[in-house]
Amino acid sequence: MSKVIKMCENVYILDVEILGLSNWLSTHLVIGDKGALLIDPGPVINVNELVNLLSTEFSDVRIRYIALTHIHLDHSGGLGKLVKLLDNVKVYVHPRGVKHLIDPSRLWEASKEVLGDLAYVFGPLEPIEPNNLAGLEDNSIIDLGGVTVRAIHTPGHASHHISYIIEPYNILVSGDALGNFFNGRIYPISVPPFNLVEYMKSIDKLLRSTYNYITVAHFGYVSDNTDIFIQRAKDKALAWALLIANMISSGVRDPGEVYKELVRRDLELNYMVTYRERHKLLEGSCYRAVLGMYQSVNELLSKYSSLEKALVLNN
Repeated sequence: MSKVIKMCENVYILDVEILGLSNWLSTHLVIGDKGALLIDPGPVINVNELVNLLSTEFSDVRIRYIALTHIHLDHSGGLGKLVKLLDNVKVYVHPRGVKHLIDPSRLWEASKEVLGDLAYVFGPLEPIEPNNLAGLEDNSIIDLGGVTVRAIHTPGHASHHISYIIEPYNILVSGDALGNFFNGRIYPISVPPFNLVEYMKSIDKLLRSTYNYITVAHFGYVSDNTDIFIQRAKDKALAWALLIANMISSGVRDPGEVYKELVRRDLELNYMVTYRERHKLLEGSCYRAVLGMYQSVNELLSKYSSLEKALVLNN
């Protein structure tokens, strides 16, 4: 059942149930004096229930803005349909994502290649008119009136990924920049195409500040020891990368074998495989995360003598 999670005054997480699965995508509602902003409305399959939830729980709130952490299908796929349902809404996205929302054909083909049948479960994208779109550079501000949302460019998971800081509440909306977080377990969202160097740089960038809350797209938020949470995400990504580098250096070239070894060694990943991947919506998600990390590490090892050297030289 879909539900509303109140984080603090004027900031909510909308948990829209998809195919019987809840606690999957954090869609944010941020309310200011000038109107409200949605962050990451989700795929097409989300839209009707999202609109129903808004009209039921927030009937007096006008949605004037939508912002994306990035344009991957699970975050943005329903955007075209939603823009048609909301009157005169402005959509914010990293400049690299603008052209793909105007003409989503390449994004749809790439989504099918990465997600397979899951892309069809999410549903195809609809194009958005250029006058509804605005590119967000690093440190750009969306002023909602009494509440501001600042864009922080955090590539790695995607080259166009943006995290957001909501003030005055000091909330970091990290999207997929830190990792999946289910029932206290964390692991990298490193699906192809993934860039480990940029991912680690982005985590270090987020570590420079402290936050009252950190939200993750999949799923929810933390309010205690937020700096430790970010460090956990960094440590886990580095642990995966070093293990994979050692396996590649010892002659392992099969991503499937790498996946099996990671599942055996990483109890948090093992938990996710046994607990969450029973659901059709998440089937294969853990393998895709390992595959993207494997591909990125393998590429770095082809250029440098060691992973450690690659990370130091590219820092």
